Amino acid sequence: MQSMTHREIKHQAKARLKQPGMYRSLMAANLLPWLIVLAFTAWAFLTVWQIMQSYGFANIVKSPDNFSDYLAGTNNLSNQTLLQSVVMLWFTQGIAFTALDVMRGKVQRVSPLAALLKTFNSRYFFGLLSVLALTWVAKSIGFFLLVIPGIIAIYGLSMSYYRYYDGRQEEQDGRPYSSTTAVLDSWRLMRGRKLNYFGLQLSLLGWQLLKLVTLHLFDFLINPYLQLVDAGFYANARLEYEVQRQMMP
Repeated sequence: MQSMTHREIKHQAKARLKQPGMYRSLMAANLLPWLIVLAFTAWAFLTVWQIMQSYGFANIVKSPDNFSDYLAGTNNLSNQTLLQSVVMLWFTQGIAFTALDVMRGKVQRVSPLAALLKTFNSRYFFGLLSVLALTWVAKSIGFFLLVIPGIIAIYGLSMSYYRYYDGRQEEQDGRPYSSTTAVLDSWRLMRGRKLNYFGLQLSLLGWQLLKLVTLHLFDFLINPYLQLVDAGFYANARLEYEVQRQMMP
């Protein structure tokens, strides 16, 4: 089969957004994750402010390098980041899986509430948490070795959640699809496609800069398009991969 180009994936994502009510529904679904991010951002700001007050503003001015080391040595911000990742996990993946179904043409209309709660069931809830833990460990090991292995791990495991979703959908003979299998399947799927995925993300850099410049205040308006593009890349890569497997002797 002929692979879809980045332009074609983006064109398809825009076409899906133009379906009646689609953009409005995905935007509404993104409101809750957006509010959670804002809440954690405010919490992080207050935490840094309290640390600065405790350390002393005069001491910060006198020795900013020492303050940077002191701030890095506190676990408050890293703990908050980890907590945010866990809290956001099921909501964001529910929307991502919904976006995948939209890109595949499986659904024509989206319920924002159904998208948010899509993974709050026995089929996905704990499995997604396990995928999060496994990918975090793998990425940490990669960055512990060197920066390059860490980056390779990030891209190699980037489709783990999508693979888990598909795997659970395609279970046969009562054999459950495990989170470990999802991580390994993502690695196999992304073999030879990491650079292509990086190129796609690079082509979306303008959108990421827009989110940064606007202080993430309008992420819920921008994310529906980015989520569909990301899901479209996976859907296309999965089709390519399955065709390649069938052609193998």
